[in-house]
Amino acid sequence: MTLVTVILLMLAPGASGADREAFRCQFHQAYLKGDMSRWLQWAEEIESKHPDDREWILLALQSRYGLIGYYFGTDQTNKVKPVLNEGERRLQALLERYPEDARLLSLQGAFLAFKIGLAKYKAPFLGPKVEASVQQALKLDPNEPMAWLEAGNSLYNRPALFGGDKLQAIEAYKKSLALFEQGDETCNYLKVLVQVFIMKGYFETEQRELYQRTRQQLENEYGKLPWLDDFLPATMLD
Repeated sequence: MTLVTVILLMLAPGASGADREAFRCQFHQAYLKGDMSRWLQWAEEIESKHPDDREWILLALQSRYGLIGYYFGTDQTNKVKPVLNEGERRLQALLERYPEDARLLSLQGAFLAFKIGLAKYKAPFLGPKVEASVQQALKLDPNEPMAWLEAGNSLYNRPALFGGDKLQAIEAYKKSLALFEQGDETCNYLKVLVQVFIMKGYFETEQRELYQRTRQQLENEYGKLPWLDDFLPATMLD
C-alpha cells in the first residue's frame, strides 16, 4: 500500500475500518524501516480516541507487543516496564469482556513472557501461566495465528531442559505465517515478524540454505531491511 493510499484512507469520512487499516499500514511501514520511534505515540493516540473499542485497542496492544520486543532486542529494557504495564492493564480490561478471545489470550501469554524477560527468577512461577494462556488460546481457536506465534516463542526461548525446541518452534512459526497469510489485512507487521523469526530459527539451527532462501524471500517481498543483521544475535533471554 502506498503512502498516498494510506493518507486517503485516513481522510475517508466515517470509515473506521479504513482508519484502522491506515494505522496498521503506518506501523507496518515503520517496522520495515526499523523506525519504532513513534509507535508508542500512535498506540497512545489510539487508546485515547478509542478507549472502549475492542478492535482499536487490540491494534494498540499489538503495537505495544511489537515495541516491547524491539526494546528487548535493542538492549533498551529500561523502557519496557511502563509500556508493558499499561498494555497489561488494557489487556485485562478487554479479557474481562471477552474471556474466550484467542488473540487476547495469546497476548496475555506474551506479556507474561515479557515479565520473565525482565526478571528471569520469575520463570518457574510465570512460565506455566504463559503456557496455559497459549494452550487455552489454541484450544479455543486452532486457527489463531497469534497463538501459534506465541507457541513458537515459548518453544524457542525455553531451555531444552524445560521443553524448549527450536526446530518445533520453527514449525509453529510456519503455521502462524500460513494463518496470517490467509487474513485480509493489507498491512500486518506481525506477518513480517514471523517471517523474520523463521529466518532467525534457520540461522540459529545452522540450516544455512534455508536461512539464505528465507532471507532472500523477505528482501524480495519487502526490499532491503537494514536491521536484519542486528536482529539475528538478539534474544530476549540473553
